Amino acid sequence: MSHKLIDRARQRLAMESGPRSNPWGGRLSVALVYPNTYHHAMSNLGFLSVYQQLNAREDTLCERFFLPDSEDLEEHRRTGFRLFSLESQRPLNDFDLIAFSISFENDYLNLPTIFELGGLPLWRSERGEQSPLVLAGGVCAFLNPEPLAEICDLFAIGEAEVLLDPL
Repeated sequence: MSHKLIDRARQRLAMESGPRSNPWGGRLSVALVYPNTYHHAMSNLGFLSVYQQLNAREDTLCERFFLPDSEDLEEHRRTGFRLFSLESQRPLNDFDLIAFSISFENDYLNLPTIFELGGLPLWRSERGEQSPLVLAGGVCAFLNPEPLAEICDLFAIGEAEVLLDPL
């Protein structure tokens, strides 16, 4: 366990205001992943909106994951500590669904690192039935899902705000 990484995550969370995630238990658990650093993610209104919208539902729990910044990435690799959620510090593979919000093609390059740190195979064909489903949404998935076809199990094609309500 890396207390350094956990402490940084808790400090970051303590500085936030606004809605929090629902408690664990009896809900669909969604790992909402922004494939870039925390600071990039928090300036993305679509990512923030999906987080809020999922946690507004009684049947869903949503927690956030980010690409670690360079200092945290070094600590993850040095300690072998798995990527964890900001809210509860649970590992990526504890969730039922891993939902990527991808707004920029350059962020595709961060996906292998996120899967590596999460302890999950990158390729869909190498993940077992017990692995979480992997979904991609966001502008990149909306415009051209094909580059992610061998990684993702599902795609959200369209505006998340519209797609989430009927689910």
